Amino acid sequence: MTAAPVRHRRVPPTTTTAPGTDRPGTENAGTEAAGEGRGAGPGVARALVGVVTTAVMVAAVAAFLFLAVGPRVLGYQTSTMLTGSMSPLINPGDVVVTVPVAVQELKVGDIITYHIPVEDQRVETHRIIELAVNSQGTATVRTKGDANNGPDPWTAALAGGQVDRQVFTVPYLGNAIRALRDPVVLKVLMYGAPAALVLLLLASIWRKNPDAGTAAEDNAAGTAGGVGDAVTGAAAGRPLPAFDRRPLRRLAREMKSKEAARKFAAAYARLLPARVERISHALSTGNTELAMDAVLSLKTSSSMVGALRMEQHCLRLEHALATTDHTAAARAGDAVREHQAQLEKALGGHTARRAA
Repeated sequence: MTAAPVRHRRVPPTTTTAPGTDRPGTENAGTEAAGEGRGAGPGVARALVGVVTTAVMVAAVAAFLFLAVGPRVLGYQTSTMLTGSMSPLINPGDVVVTVPVAVQELKVGDIITYHIPVEDQRVETHRIIELAVNSQGTATVRTKGDANNGPDPWTAALAGGQVDRQVFTVPYLGNAIRALRDPVVLKVLMYGAPAALVLLLLASIWRKNPDAGTAAEDNAAGTAGGVGDAVTGAAAGRPLPAFDRRPLRRLAREMKSKEAARKFAAAYARLLPARVERISHALSTGNTELAMDAVLSLKTSSSMVGALRMEQHCLRLEHALATTDHTAAARAGDAVREHQAQLEKALGGHTARRAA
């Protein structure tokens, strides 16, 4: 005689945008290179952890809905098979799903889950081999496990007019349920999972480059006015290159066209002399409003094309104009004019290499 399945009780359910004038300003020239040097290993590990975590969460939610919510909403029952008496159809660790049916609907060959009439009246899941239903609606059955040599040594009376009949089986789910009930596993889930999550969050914070946002923050500070000295100090510690290709490559990705980015760089180089001349003319005539408009235009386009040092000079001039520091504005304007030739040379070399 085989051990019976254990019935689970019902429980309550517990964009990429087009480049424009609002584009961020100066970026640290070393930031992207530092990110590229970290390697793919940590990224792959984080992605793998994310996939595993998501899969576990989805499986846990699905199991909860199936075992706890489903029986209350859909009316089915679940029980875990403990023995191999119904192998190979139902194996130990499989979860048997049953629905209550009227005894008049039973037929020989059905698999039912019922209380046996002897010993401890445990719950058994076996196949009907003999069936009789009297006029009062009481059925008597004899059952047998598919893997057993003989029938069960009892005749059971199915009172109440209904009995649970098997509709399908979920392989191995019972093993997972028993594993989750193990005290060691419960402690790991209760304490280990939150601890792992905290460690992952801390690791992601520690991996961040503290210098990544410095240049962009300096740019925002210079635009707002009042902290232009921070930009000047950063520049004094690390001179920015005249031309950096990385912003232009990023622009190509955002525009989804290398050709469009190339044309933008060519237009920038073509319009550079006129823009610098416009700034010089506005400063020489004392037209602060025109000078501010011209320097903002040059600063934004310089950031997009990768003319980082020109952008830096524009930031200084913008700050000087915002604070009406005419001496500083004159110095910054001279720096813009003096840097023009070097930038044109750098842009010319880039254009030549692209043409080759």
